[in-house]
Amino acid sequence: MRTETTMGALARDVSDLFEGLFVALEDMRQCLAGLFAQGPAVAETVVEALRERARARLDAGLVLGCGFVSSKDALADRSLYLAWWQGEGRRLLGEAGSPDGDLLDYTRREWFRVPERTRQRHVTGPYVDYVCTDEYVVTLSQPVVAGDRMLGIVGADTLVETLEDVLLAGLGAAGATLVSDHGRVMVSADHRLAAGKLIDFADCRERTGCGDLPLSLVRVVTS
Repeated sequence: MRTETTMGALARDVSDLFEGLFVALEDMRQCLAGLFAQGPAVAETVVEALRERARARLDAGLVLGCGFVSSKDALADRSLYLAWWQGEGRRLLGEAGSPDGDLLDYTRREWFRVPERTRQRHVTGPYVDYVCTDEYVVTLSQPVVAGDRMLGIVGADTLVETLEDVLLAGLGAAGATLVSDHGRVMVSADHRLAAGKLIDFADCRERTGCGDLPLSLVRVVTS
């Protein structure tokens, strides 16, 4: 009973953490849904609609970047565009450019592609964000849809390091590891289970879901 209570309580903590971030994304999604309902939108109006919401989310902590990433030609004046605020300076990333000047087709990335296919929110990672931070991040994304058309996603990035600061003590006390639905380690108190490592669920003696999020807490059998 004690084991179940520990895992259950920790699963609720994880769920509450991520659900709090999705609440902010839902607010941005509703804002954009209302904007697009008025007719074709341009990049400047999207930026103006989201600026204060995105900065408030960054000021609240946990995330290092958030905003809107458009589908191809969803905006009247851009093919690809990121109304995305990043870092301590709350810098706006606009054009979808890479450090070497090439145009990024982010529509192929998991955090965009999965919500586009499922029309459901998604958690991606951890993965190394070579475009913005060069660090391990986890991305939460939620589709913005009008009728049958996906206009883009609202999303937020958080560092694995930040998740470790918040969750590591609880994971250590429970002897648990937080993993994605693909079995990729997000945070673990076990040094043998580094962020990004893939595990086989068959090697887990216990698995507890975190609400309806694509996340699980597991106890891994290690030799």
